[in-house]
Amino acid sequence: MASALTRSFVEQFDTLWARFDEVYPSFAYKQVDWRAQRAVYRTRALGARSQDELIAVLVDMLTPLHDLHVWLVDPRGQAVPTFRPSVRANFERGRWESAMREASYVAHHRDFGEGTVGGYAYLYIGSWKEPVTQDALDLVLARLRDAPGLIIDVRTNAGGTDQTALAFASRFTTRTFTASYVAIRMDSLVRNIEMPLARTIGPRGGWQFTRPVVVLSGRGGFSATESFVAAMRTLPQVTVVGDTTGGASGNPATFVLGNGWRFTVPRWLEFGPDKLPIEGRGVAPHLAMRWDPASYDSARDPLIDAAVGLLGERNGVYLIAPGAPHETRVQR
Repeated sequence: MASALTRSFVEQFDTLWARFDEVYPSFAYKQVDWRAQRAVYRTRALGARSQDELIAVLVDMLTPLHDLHVWLVDPRGQAVPTFRPSVRANFERGRWESAMREASYVAHHRDFGEGTVGGYAYLYIGSWKEPVTQDALDLVLARLRDAPGLIIDVRTNAGGTDQTALAFASRFTTRTFTASYVAIRMDSLVRNIEMPLARTIGPRGGWQFTRPVVVLSGRGGFSATESFVAAMRTLPQVTVVGDTTGGASGNPATFVLGNGWRFTVPRWLEFGPDKLPIEGRGVAPHLAMRWDPASYDSARDPLIDAAVGLLGERNGVYLIAPGAPHETRVQR
């Protein structure tokens, strides 16, 4: 007969497997046979002799989902990831800090600050978590209201509260539109609800910023940042420059596993306004730029320089020569 300790491990396995079976929306999209996973890994869970062995089994079972929003949390509150994407960064903090010294940059927080580059307003948003709140962003935007153009840098923003991100996006639109769509698992008793569900935003605040905007994006942008970039790239005055976002936007919830451990389960599969999935794919920029900092002065950030040039073009200051070898223009 299995010991009480072994039954505890199997019960934890069954708890996690059943919760994913009820909630996780992306098995078909990820082409993962969840019942087959149970058949393979429950046998291993039966043989686990410690909590660490069980966690290793669960990580192995969850890894094929390739989902950045799936992780376990140990009793100390430390996250144990099940997937580590290979991130092609288009941001170097040392280079960026050197560029910011010329921009009279004011840091309100490590992940939030403003400055001026080439005569245009610059806003760095490295997170959508406090203290980066809707009110804080509104205050900054009010100070930048008269700028001839604005650069919003979210290359390193791994996410946070998507309500904050979309509330900020609503300050740039003069019309109501669908910012994204989300598909969720529905109870069999629920009827007459169209799926995926549309998430709509409209003008917010007493005025909208309608002058030219450049959003700097990259593979380091995940989750709420991808909702933000997907919404912003539909607006006529906005150009997204850089690289495709990371491709992870799952709105996870946290559940109790047992023995002080917890785990997360993503609750939706998000699509951009174009109804193309964000998960595993990301949101493409309008203007893709290869990250080749070695060809630039060490005190320069090539994407910020490109944004300044693009805003100059949008404001009629000068024209950028088309067809540069390091650029790829993408249809809106």
